[in-house]
Amino acid sequence: MQEETPPPQAEPAPPEAASPQIGGFTLPDWAQTIVDDPVGYARGTLLNPDFLIPVGTQLAVIIGVLLAGIILAPTGRRLVKAGVSRLPANIRSRVDETLPSLVRPALWASFFWIAQTAMAGSGIDHPLVRIATSLATAWLIIRTATAVLPEGLRKPVTWIAWAIAVLNAFGYLDEFLHWAQTFGPPFGGRTISPAFVLQAIITAALFLYGAHWLAKRLKTRVDTLPRVEPSIRILLGNAIQVGLFFAAVILTLTGLGIPLGGLAVLGGAIGVGLGFGMQQIVANFISGVILLTDRSIKPEDVIEVDDTYGVVKSLGLRYASVITRDGKEHLIPNEQLVTNKVVNWSYSNSEVRIKRRIRVEYESDLKRAVSLCVEGALAVDRVLTNPAPKCLVMEFGDEAVELEVRFWINDPQNGINNVGSDVMLSVWDRFREAGIDIPLRHEDVLITPGSTLKVEMVREKREAAPRTVASGPPGADPYSEDA
Repeated sequence: MQEETPPPQAEPAPPEAASPQIGGFTLPDWAQTIVDDPVGYARGTLLNPDFLIPVGTQLAVIIGVLLAGIILAPTGRRLVKAGVSRLPANIRSRVDETLPSLVRPALWASFFWIAQTAMAGSGIDHPLVRIATSLATAWLIIRTATAVLPEGLRKPVTWIAWAIAVLNAFGYLDEFLHWAQTFGPPFGGRTISPAFVLQAIITAALFLYGAHWLAKRLKTRVDTLPRVEPSIRILLGNAIQVGLFFAAVILTLTGLGIPLGGLAVLGGAIGVGLGFGMQQIVANFISGVILLTDRSIKPEDVIEVDDTYGVVKSLGLRYASVITRDGKEHLIPNEQLVTNKVVNWSYSNSEVRIKRRIRVEYESDLKRAVSLCVEGALAVDRVLTNPAPKCLVMEFGDEAVELEVRFWINDPQNGINNVGSDVMLSVWDRFREAGIDIPLRHEDVLITPGSTLKVEMVREKREAAPRTVASGPPGADPYSEDA
């Protein structure tokens, strides 16, 4: 038996040289040639007619297409506006500003596609025209897509879309996506790559924007509920906003594949730290919930807190807005409204009783004075006739008889002191017509027999009035007064 000779084994091919990379990107052959020998590349290509003629032809086509679009754009805009003017009003208002701005990008994209198709059919190499066609088409798509986006999202979306369009036009999009998905530090079984960060930003922006939009619509709907108290409407609106915000955060984390169980410990630690550092904010938040649920203070209530008197404009989860009579808007923390003494002039109803003291002389007809006080109060428009005003004799003082007029109003939001002043002026006019005097305060000085008057001139920072001192027996107080 003849021994079979094994077939000759092929020699292993030498390993191919790895393509040079810069920042994770593989350089193409022409770029590597430029890096290795820029002078030789310039002589062999840039000065070669076989290279200059196709490039010049493509540049001429690109310039011609750009000029054609610029020349024909005004005519195209007029035609588009004429067509838009025939549309229904509701549709015309939406496309009146968008369609005319798309005329020039549409012309360029159309002409570039025609030129590319013609050059491909003629067998002419056209890489520059292909790039120009891709960019023109991207411009048209980006301009159309961003026209329907909110104003705040147009600029970032435009920049991101243009970056993707340029990479796609030059053929680097696939390589860039691969780099963006693999470059970055590892964390939790995945890589924190640029693609992951961009995905997180876009996901969070979409969910938060959707939550804000939905909360705004729901709060508008809640504000129109007819049988719900204003404070309950505010509480429901804030609860909807907070709930949708937390839902957006949870959906964002879930969409990014981040396990929520791993965040429990971290969230607990952060919660404890925030609890110590934000005690006042949490207290105001809880106080706001209490105010909105027990309805002790509601919008349009007239309240008085310390020296602040005004109308409650709005109630929030952190503070209440109170507008005073002089136009100042005070933001009072909710904790003060819960823990401090608050006078709510319109808590159960808007009727408020006001009291004003009046003094008359002992020689006056008290019954007549009481009657005139009641008449003066009734003469003011804001004073209610039911309950009717009353005037009471309060005290027989050392110098005069003390009267107190009491009257009711039902519009405390228009001020308390101003209506009290009107009543006092009305009573003053009637007292003067009836000859009733309001006594002045006076003091009696008793000079004992045998005492002398001593006058001293005291000069301080400015001239002071002379002071009269009565001298009396030894040990007596020279400034004593006997009423």
